Amino acid sequence: MSSENANIWTMTITALDSGIEYESLNEAPDEPLLVEMVGIQPEHFPVLSRRFGIDLEDLEDLTDLDERPRVQIEDDFAMIVVRVPVDLEKKEREYSTYPVGLFTDGDSLLIMKHAQVPIRRKGLHKKAQKLMTPPEIIYNLWEVVIHSFETMLDVIEDTIKKTEDTLQAELYPSGMNRFYTLSSDAVYLEAALKSNMRVLRRLVRKPKLGNIELDCERLEELVVDLQQQMELGRIYRELIANAMDAYDTIVGHNLNRVIKTLTSISLLVSVPTLIASLFGMNVILPGVNEPSTFLLILLLSLLITTPLLMFLRRKGLV
Repeated sequence: MSSENANIWTMTITALDSGIEYESLNEAPDEPLLVEMVGIQPEHFPVLSRRFGIDLEDLEDLTDLDERPRVQIEDDFAMIVVRVPVDLEKKEREYSTYPVGLFTDGDSLLIMKHAQVPIRRKGLHKKAQKLMTPPEIIYNLWEVVIHSFETMLDVIEDTIKKTEDTLQAELYPSGMNRFYTLSSDAVYLEAALKSNMRVLRRLVRKPKLGNIELDCERLEELVVDLQQQMELGRIYRELIANAMDAYDTIVGHNLNRVIKTLTSISLLVSVPTLIASLFGMNVILPGVNEPSTFLLILLLSLLITTPLLMFLRRKGLV
């Protein structure tokens, strides 16, 4: 993920009061701004630190893909870190979730993302440009976070359904490798949801970030939405565990059937093999000089093997 997204970088700078967009921070006037960075570039941290009074070390924390969700309130700024899922439909990826940071000095807002958050409702990304008030932008960020988990949990659900359809049809289902990957993804998603819930409940208890006063009722609605995703994450994780247990059981059952079939075939082959071995001994046997002896041996093998084959087929062994 890091190598691919390192080449994708955008920084949008918008004035909160007027909605005017600026090309760079140098062009932006000294007024409340919304700065959204997609694709974190550490070389821009010193400028952002000076402009918004944010500690450089706290900005650098976002470069760590293992950064944990938290709320941090300092004298000059406040910091919210949450985790969002990566696009689980991509096969080559190193992480299941990554951090997203929101910084505010009480007036301006800085949102930092490693990549564009994967969601179906693309309008949520553009919604923040129209709200223009810090509380609504924070609510919107939480909506994007919650909807990203909903989107990726739907991906897990679709994979579970597709895999269950092939469990009965194939001895070794072709989609099981991705299924095993998603099983670990489900665990990480559930852990990220729990951590995000702790952060959101922390905001409910103390809904003030500097000069920004958040609405507790709106936050409670977000808590309910996030709780629903936590329940879905737990359910899907259990479904994955059940499907994997079923897969192991089915593979074991199919393997037993294959072994039984091979054993039955070996039994059928052993009868003519025994007869041929007896008459192939280097000793004098009855009919050794008769031209019809070979045909009699074949007929004897068929007379013994055919009833045995019918019996094994009646028992479902071949």
